[in-house]
Amino acid sequence: MKKDFITRQEHRQPLRHLYGWLKSLQSTVIFMQTGAHPDDETSRMLARLSLGDGMHVVYVNAVRGQGGQNALGPERGDALGYLRSEELFEAMKVIRADIGWLAETPDDPIRDFGFSKSAEQTYEHWGKTHTLRQMVKMVRLFRPDILIPTFLDVPGQHGHHRAVTQTTLAAFDEAARADSFDDLGLPVWQVNALYLPAWGGGGGSYDDEVPPPDATHEILTGDYDPVLGGTYAQVGEWSRACHATQGMGRPVDEEERPVPLHQLRTASGTPVHSNLTEGVPETLAALAAHCNADADGSSDAGPQSATDAQQAAADALAAFPDSKAVMGALCRLQSALLTLDAHIVPAHKHRVQLKMRQVAMAASEAAALQLHFEISPTVPEIGSTAEARLSWHVADTANAPRLSATLQGSGQLDCGAFSDTGDAGRRRAMTAPLTVSAPPIDAMAGWHGIMAGPASLHAEVCLHVGDSQFVLPLCPDTIFSTKPRQTGHIAPARTLLRLGEDTGFDMQLLPDATVPAAEDAKLSLPDGWQFEAAPAASSTGMSGRVTLASDARAGHYRIHATLADEPVYTAQELAYAHIRRQTRFSRAAADIALVDTAGLDGLTIGWIDGGVDEAHHWAGQLGAQIVQLDDSDLQSGSFDGLDVLVAGVFAGGTRPVNQSMRYIRPWIEAGGHFVSQYHRPVDNWDRATSSPLPLQPGTPSIRWRVTDASAPVQMLQPDHPLFAGPNPITDKDFGGWIKERGLYFASEWDQAYVPLLAMSDSGEKPLEGSLLAAEIGAGSHVHCALNLFYQMDHMVVGAFRLFANLLTPFNGK
Repeated sequence: MKKDFITRQEHRQPLRHLYGWLKSLQSTVIFMQTGAHPDDETSRMLARLSLGDGMHVVYVNAVRGQGGQNALGPERGDALGYLRSEELFEAMKVIRADIGWLAETPDDPIRDFGFSKSAEQTYEHWGKTHTLRQMVKMVRLFRPDILIPTFLDVPGQHGHHRAVTQTTLAAFDEAARADSFDDLGLPVWQVNALYLPAWGGGGGSYDDEVPPPDATHEILTGDYDPVLGGTYAQVGEWSRACHATQGMGRPVDEEERPVPLHQLRTASGTPVHSNLTEGVPETLAALAAHCNADADGSSDAGPQSATDAQQAAADALAAFPDSKAVMGALCRLQSALLTLDAHIVPAHKHRVQLKMRQVAMAASEAAALQLHFEISPTVPEIGSTAEARLSWHVADTANAPRLSATLQGSGQLDCGAFSDTGDAGRRRAMTAPLTVSAPPIDAMAGWHGIMAGPASLHAEVCLHVGDSQFVLPLCPDTIFSTKPRQTGHIAPARTLLRLGEDTGFDMQLLPDATVPAAEDAKLSLPDGWQFEAAPAASSTGMSGRVTLASDARAGHYRIHATLADEPVYTAQELAYAHIRRQTRFSRAAADIALVDTAGLDGLTIGWIDGGVDEAHHWAGQLGAQIVQLDDSDLQSGSFDGLDVLVAGVFAGGTRPVNQSMRYIRPWIEAGGHFVSQYHRPVDNWDRATSSPLPLQPGTPSIRWRVTDASAPVQMLQPDHPLFAGPNPITDKDFGGWIKERGLYFASEWDQAYVPLLAMSDSGEKPLEGSLLAAEIGAGSHVHCALNLFYQMDHMVVGAFRLFANLLTPFNGK
């Protein structure tokens, strides 16, 4: 495999980037789309508007995507949110768009907490007023002329999508009200036109009950651009492919793929039929009508500069790819924009200043600067000094542009001045000192782009070409964050203990660096718990044994650590080839589930791992012997010595489960116990061959899941062996669940299956396909669509008790 930096260097597209920035100078319209999750954006539409029509595109996203799946690796939860944030950054780079986030910080309540079915359910987590405040902030910050949400607010649609749509529609009015969220300190802004998608959101996941509104406008995406090398629909898929953790991106041919829009409201109250906006200056030339007169009363300078700017922008695009001619036109354009900026009315000043940023980006590409901005060390520690290094390529040594720069950062950073390194080769550089103070700076930034300026550490680079100056923002090549003073981890991170069986467990605190004497290390233990340190072998950590209190009760316990009275954080490096590298820090912790449960001692379980869940780990912790089955085992029916066979979550999507069912079924009939965890229809599910008896997961999935983790659960067969032992299951075992009850419930099943549970979200008909059991010959099959593995990973004690029962053979024949 090629090294990442080689691949990135090989696939640089300087001419394509230059072309994109030149196109941006042809329009002064700002278009904003809003969505709930990274990958919600309508990529082909945004590609056409940005790279085709030259509009400045902004995509505002609500959550960071913590609740999604990960097709690339083990990261889940918050770590996945960091990955998906960066994937969206890369996706928007492809189509030249800015990003705004409603969830600006890692601890923002606007989180991807799991699936929901209504806006009201979503607002219970996010906060309705807080969500609206954040949306109003984004509208006032980016000042769009056109605003559109991604989905419709209709029953059958994801509650996150519905909440964002409701909030977007409300922000159309609230952002223009002077008495609404005036604490933001941002000027009010009236969006010119509000649109809805004129397409439905149904499919395998959602089930819109209301048809989409009629289309009033249409965005065509099938035009082929020879510089880009594809149609706008294809460019949209290149962008979508950046969402690699979600498996996005698909091949599309050079066909027309229109995007229908429905104009819902306009600022004037009058429908606009021939254009997307009304009364908005759509080009630099149109800004001539919005200029103030000079001090002497003359009114020529402003309008003339608008006309000159329009001509220079057109000349720059016409000169492409002749970089020298392009640069000449950009210098003329910058001069005209400076004059226009001095005359433009305040309501449109942001358009001129945005063009100046875009001109600077184009100039940097025309000069082939190939800018790099690095911080060394990449993640500096609080209290230390780092070095910022800005380097650039000199394409023409005889006419090299001159560069200067300043560092811009948050209050925790003391940014020094840049000084030239004296390099005289083709790559020049300057460096600046950077002193870091507390608190730590997180890698997660509030917004990205050129209009509002980056919210994180960046350099303001000034490019001097003749008498012209161009200023552009530049973020570090690696996402910037700072390191807490004490880092390390506690091992083991998660421990399962059986109440009455286990009296304690071994624990280690492993700092990342040499630390003071062991007495400076402390653990935050529950009341009555004791830690006895082992004799210190070195100054690189602390180990010992934790003893439980004699009266310890079942539950979830969390232990933190401090070193020299400073909290210890765990560093997690997140690195994939398609995104920038970043380091995430979270409080070092050890989670303990103390559970009143029988064990699985004596059982040998064959596991068909789908690579999604780690339930096999917990089965081993409960005492079972786990045998990981490979594909050859499945295809030959090598199940000798197994008491139980488990198909993990989504296993059929990547493993030959269907092909091996001809062996699994006889094995069950001979006395084997088979457990299948939830599957999607897309996981190669076949009603007849994916299960020993006919069984079908429901679709669309929104109709066959229970999103309320506290939804009441009815045991339909309370005397069934699965509820009787080895652990007697009661309502208490369904308490304290998080995220959801389950998903991909069965919608149809053979009459041999007995539905064991009924549950539903509020106001919906109870579903009975979450847990099914059947006796088949001398053996048994259990199909479980409850999200048990997620509950166990988060130390929900009742889930372990139910899990132990599901893995215990129950057929009494």
